Amino acid sequence: MGRGDMMKLSDELGKEEQLYKSLYQQCCGLWEKPVTDWNELVHRYHKAGIRKIPSEPPSRMGTVLTESDFFTENVKEVVCFNNLRYCPPFLHKLEFIKIVYIFRGSVTLYLDDEKYELQTGNFCIITPGVRHTVFSRHDEDVIINILMRVSSFANAFSGILMEQNILSDFFWKILYTKHSNRVLVFVCSNDAKLDRWVEKMFDESARQQNASNLLMKSYAMIFLGIVMREHLKELHLKEELTEEVYVLPAIIRFMRKNMKTITLDELSLQFHMSESELKRYIVRESGYTYRYLLRDLRLRRAAELLRNTKLSMERIMEETGYSNMNNFYRSFKEHLGKTPSEFRKSREEILI
Repeated sequence: MGRGDMMKLSDELGKEEQLYKSLYQQCCGLWEKPVTDWNELVHRYHKAGIRKIPSEPPSRMGTVLTESDFFTENVKEVVCFNNLRYCPPFLHKLEFIKIVYIFRGSVTLYLDDEKYELQTGNFCIITPGVRHTVFSRHDEDVIINILMRVSSFANAFSGILMEQNILSDFFWKILYTKHSNRVLVFVCSNDAKLDRWVEKMFDESARQQNASNLLMKSYAMIFLGIVMREHLKELHLKEELTEEVYVLPAIIRFMRKNMKTITLDELSLQFHMSESELKRYIVRESGYTYRYLLRDLRLRRAAELLRNTKLSMERIMEETGYSNMNNFYRSFKEHLGKTPSEFRKSREEILI
């Protein structure tokens, strides 16, 4: 995957793509298995007797791609750009959420040693920590990457999280579990509605510094909303799911909905576990204690209200289950690095 220069959806091959294509055409068989880095590809070429290959990759490659590699401004929460055609299939992991959308043509998705072919209208959602790569080998391919921050996902996409379906459960597990490394593949025919919102994201993201974070989030929300309403039946999971997969998201959703008054006793009754069983389960599945998880949900909600409403501090305390102003201020600053008042004053979150 490489970002390269921003392109239109119908652009001819860029400079980096032309170089990759010329290398690919010299010995396309060397590209059939993914590589771990550029040096491995160079070694394959040298072993095949081909010496004319750059010693450094023309575009960014790395075993782990971070938010700072692509989200160059702290306020950006969604970015969208073309996946480079003919870019070597190099295995890597992400620290963000990625949607790979096949706007036109086809792409090969590699999940370690597994290989899947995706066609026009198909798309996949890849979680942080999954070792993968995609490879596009035709001039006419238009493959779009939509990236979403994990660090602000709960606030930016809270509406999606409160839905009750496998996709919202999938996102809850990304946020709160130690082992959410799954990939969702949607094998569906081309949907003009999804195309339209991908185009809007692409066009807005191409404005770069002048792009609107509000519009990008809105377009991504609509895209995911259409997927939830119309395409869940076309979801193909790349792992076997057990009932365990759904329990923690249900617990988190119930805690978030009832955070003003929730107690451990009420939660254990709701999910038919003893209090000790429930606490052990939450730690095992998420790595967090019940107390930490509840505090995190409350403070995320408080930050959302501070950012998006003019509610008083007293009302926000009430909405999030706090009864003591000092405790609220202390917890908020420990968790988010600013007092609630400082957070509200520095909320320049939207670029228009």
